[in-house]
Amino acid sequence: GALDGQLKCRQRSTSMSTEKFPKLQLQQVLYKLSNFLLLLAATSTLWTPCDSSRSLGWGIVGDVPRGDTDEYLSLVRTDYRFRIQGDYVRYSIDIRINPCQDETIAGGLGTSCCSGTAVAGCQHHPEVDGGDDLQVAYFQNAHIPNCRDTLFESDPNCGTFLEIHRPSERTILADVGIDDDDYVSGYQTTWLATHRICVGDHELWWVVRTPAGPIVKQVKTFYVRSPSCDAPAGSPDPPEAGLPDPEIP
Repeated sequence: GALDGQLKCRQRSTSMSTEKFPKLQLQQVLYKLSNFLLLLAATSTLWTPCDSSRSLGWGIVGDVPRGDTDEYLSLVRTDYRFRIQGDYVRYSIDIRINPCQDETIAGGLGTSCCSGTAVAGCQHHPEVDGGDDLQVAYFQNAHIPNCRDTLFESDPNCGTFLEIHRPSERTILADVGIDDDDYVSGYQTTWLATHRICVGDHELWWVVRTPAGPIVKQVKTFYVRSPSCDAPAGSPDPPEAGLPDPEIP
């Protein structure tokens, strides 16, 4: 009798385990499937067919406006945080204005005098004239953050840029990306548009644009000698006649 009871107990436990096992497997499959569907739904807003005319990024699906336009600049975040990098503390950042202006010092190399060279080959002339594009040189002896090969590659709020500003003003007057190379060998040069700048003090900012906002790592000041700007809207007209001639010849 005891033996029969044990056999019946084993049969019941075996039948219960065989009934539960398929249910447990089904639950696991459904759980994984639900997670996959949630992930697919979350990423579907960032996915588009492979098409060179489409660009992806944070909330941008479609054509990103061409650079150096008001439409493009309106997309760039300006909630800056300043984290100025001191020389030789962790790494060094340097920016130079008009690095090849003096043709004698450039040694006949023209605008390429500062490409891939040490600091001795790069001039610095912080007084400039607007109109033509402004050549600048830049250097960092560490990795330059970039967004290549990511969903945010074409997003204007991702990567490392140089920006022209009025002192302590957030408005961007011009910008250019400088993160084509992860590690630069010597100084590299690039060009910035100057059609929005006019007489007065300006600053060139080294900015790393991140999901948490843009971070300013270095600031270089320069002065624009010309052209003068039009008078702001609503300002009084200048007098038609100048000062009278002096009475004493």
